[in-house]
Amino acid sequence: MKQFIFTLILTSIFFIPNAFSQRTNKVDQLLFNGEYESAIPILKQMIAKDSTNSKLYFRLGKAYQSLNQYVPAIENYQKAHRLHPNSTATIFNYSNCLYSSGNYPESQKQLLKLQAVDSMHYQGSLLLAKTYANLSNYRKGLDIYEKLIVRDSLNPYLHKQAANLKGKMQNFIGALASYLKAYELNPKDLSVILHVIQKFYEMQGYEQALDFCNKGLETYPNNHLIQKKKAQCLVGLEWYENALNIYKDLETRKKLNLSGYKQLGVCYMQTRQYENAIKSFLACGETFEKDPMLNFYLGVCHSRLNDNKKGIEYLNNSLVYITPAIKSSIHLYLAKAYNATREFQKAVIEYKKHFELDNSNPEVLYEIATTYEEFGDNKKKALKYYSQYIRETDDIGGERYEYAKSRILHIKEKIHFEK
Repeated sequence: MKQFIFTLILTSIFFIPNAFSQRTNKVDQLLFNGEYESAIPILKQMIAKDSTNSKLYFRLGKAYQSLNQYVPAIENYQKAHRLHPNSTATIFNYSNCLYSSGNYPESQKQLLKLQAVDSMHYQGSLLLAKTYANLSNYRKGLDIYEKLIVRDSLNPYLHKQAANLKGKMQNFIGALASYLKAYELNPKDLSVILHVIQKFYEMQGYEQALDFCNKGLETYPNNHLIQKKKAQCLVGLEWYENALNIYKDLETRKKLNLSGYKQLGVCYMQTRQYENAIKSFLACGETFEKDPMLNFYLGVCHSRLNDNKKGIEYLNNSLVYITPAIKSSIHLYLAKAYNATREFQKAVIEYKKHFELDNSNPEVLYEIATTYEEFGDNKKKALKYYSQYIRETDDIGGERYEYAKSRILHIKEKIHFEK
């Protein structure tokens, strides 16, 4: 009998850890295979029996994070962090969830803790730089990218991100230099090609911009984004017939947005095809109804067709609608000031007034969307402006573009489950 009890005790000692190990291996296999929903209930059962195991909370947090369920992911990473405060993997994933959920101040706080534990943590440094950028602390973000470039000078991503922040700091020449370096290291990066073209275009270096358009089209034939940029450069060089051919092709392929129709109209007007110009201008719709230049162009076209009555009407409208650029700038600065004082409703009003006066800057749409989310949890309006931003921006693949895409998916999912 004693021998039997002794054998039973030995069996229990070796069997329990072995069973736990088997369940852990099963969970790891499920996580590896992307079967996160299957892993979650098993992990919860394991935690019920071993509530002081930080690795279990970490795995559960990872499962929720992979499903983009950031609230429960954060809760489990917090528990794992309390049990094992110096785990760099836990701090990083915890920070990443905070970042993905838009809690940039807390993400920054945790990432600074990560740096204190491991100052050479590469992914942590990248995320901290992105966090600083989203908090509009461009200088600190750029400092991190420049330090990383010293360690990894052949990484085109780092040069691209440095260029982005230099642009935000109004260092346009520095931004162009960094984009050119990123292009040198990876000439097939579409977003870099578009940024190089845009920077040259903004500096009125139309011929240089056109050269990069042609290089880009060698890699991406018929890419409508590069073709739009090329047409803009040709307009800048006053080569309207060449630009017109591109815009007509884009219209046939249904790749023209509203501002594209305006440019198409300009090309028709400059090549004296006034009736086609009028059709293109009118295709801009209500968005450009009060655009002073559009009304001016319509006035000119009608006058050239000897329809002077309509010509006078549109020309008078252009005088009514024309507003000094400084007025739209004041609305923009007011919006930013209200945001800083957390008067979000007033900020939205000012952003909208600015955009009504100057709809050339789609970044304002992004600001409206994020402000709606922050001040009132107004999901439908945020969704509307994120979607409009995605349609209007040329910054394809940029941080704001990717963030807006992720928020659109998140909001749609939330609205769906609230029905």
